[in-house]
Amino acid sequence: MNAIAHYHTLEAYCRAINIAPPKWSGFDIRSFGENMKSVKHKMPPFKHEFYAIALKLDGSGYAKTGNYSTEKLKATVFFNSPYQILQWDIAPDWNGYYIIFSEEFYRNPPNKNRITERFPYLLSDKTLPLSITTEETQVLEKLFQDMLFEFVAEQKQSQEIIRFYINILLLKVGRLFESQSKGLTIDREQRNNDIKTVSRFKTIMELAFQPDKTYGTSHPHQVRFYADKVNLHPNHFNAVIKRITDKSASEHIYGHILSLAKSKLLNSTTSVKEIAYELYYSYPNHFGNFFKTRTGMTPSEFRKAHS
Repeated sequence: MNAIAHYHTLEAYCRAINIAPPKWSGFDIRSFGENMKSVKHKMPPFKHEFYAIALKLDGSGYAKTGNYSTEKLKATVFFNSPYQILQWDIAPDWNGYYIIFSEEFYRNPPNKNRITERFPYLLSDKTLPLSITTEETQVLEKLFQDMLFEFVAEQKQSQEIIRFYINILLLKVGRLFESQSKGLTIDREQRNNDIKTVSRFKTIMELAFQPDKTYGTSHPHQVRFYADKVNLHPNHFNAVIKRITDKSASEHIYGHILSLAKSKLLNSTTSVKEIAYELYYSYPNHFGNFFKTRTGMTPSEFRKAHS
């Protein structure tokens, strides 16, 4: 069974669906009509690490978040939060807009708290598409158009203005979700806790590989090291990471080490031996074996091939 693709950046997501790269790293807004010129009309299941809200005015085929599809809806609003499984199979006739943005982009003036603290419905894994009336469609379309204007103009305080628009949009979508999701059982607290664990894991991992740290018997190559930091049993910790990201904790750790190793090899003249120690390998040959297993080249060969 093939692993579900996972896109960590907006640039990677845009590249995967075959549209132009984003202008900003933490926020993007597009019209479906413009995307139809190049976007992949069929995307197998995948995940990304962003919030997205879409306004579909018309179009054939479907977009799917989890088990919920837009297939039988004409005018609709649908949304997703980080790590949810997405896919689509659409005809090149879609009309509407979408925004996609990171937690980091949202948490700037005027916002200080996490987005899900104010809008807990975003933690739902039951993100059913929302039907909208003609009047609601007109209001929402104007809101997307205003955001697009600010994005294209990129004037002073455009980002702050867009964040105000995002809050208005989230309030309106939340009101629709509340009225149309009655009867659904939603375990927001569990999902919120899981996402927080993933977020803490990534932060700890980034900090753990900073230079000149001292570790004892537990070190940042081990799953137990991170599980202890978040006060979870390693098996439970790994299950949470796997459930949210579709990758084991070990896969994340090794991927991070490999990324750091490649960066150090390409962007410094530090010896391979010193890089091994910087990445907290006790023996440089263990680092060499790790690197060759994952790239097919020794660290020296990799550096030479990309110099």
